[in-house]
Amino acid sequence: MIRAAFAARPLAALAVALLTGCSSQVGTPSASPSPIATPTSQPSAAAVSPATASSLSPAPVASVCRNPSEHVYHPYRLQLHNPCMTVTGTVFAVRTEPDGDYHILLKLDPQFANLINSANVSGEHGDLVLEPVCELPVTQQDAIASCAGVSPTIARPAVDSHVSATGAYVLDVDHGWMELHPLWEIHAIG
Repeated sequence: MIRAAFAARPLAALAVALLTGCSSQVGTPSASPSPIATPTSQPSAAAVSPATASSLSPAPVASVCRNPSEHVYHPYRLQLHNPCMTVTGTVFAVRTEPDGDYHILLKLDPQFANLINSANVSGEHGDLVLEPVCELPVTQQDAIASCAGVSPTIARPAVDSHVSATGAYVLDVDHGWMELHPLWEIHAIG
């Protein structure tokens, strides 16, 4: 019995480490790690403070999480709410941008519906904006330096595909909507 209890401790520690990852809070912009999605009411453009929900969400892999301002031009325009978050949903649209990013509009699964605000509803069809950075040729002058030497790493998802996406959860203060920006990983799920 002592041997079984001793053997279980490393597994518990490993489970805690995997769930907390890179200070990644799955589906919650709060400061404490949690593997639980956290929907509530619509966030305002200025603040997001969801409560705990009952359904589990996919946890981001620690190696996916990076510096949220890396390769982002004018990072001051993005107000960080969660440095690393994973959400799921269905791709509504994909469009290119002159800053080298492309915008993926993600219709969030119900447990993440609280992560959008009124600007997402009015300006982005009610979808969360996902922005993988430096994925395209940059034509916007003030964005060229931030993408210098960066190679594309994210495959464009197909419209109508159900995906899991991991990135920094931010408020784009220029537009007022919520985003995962930068987006570090996106892949199709069943």
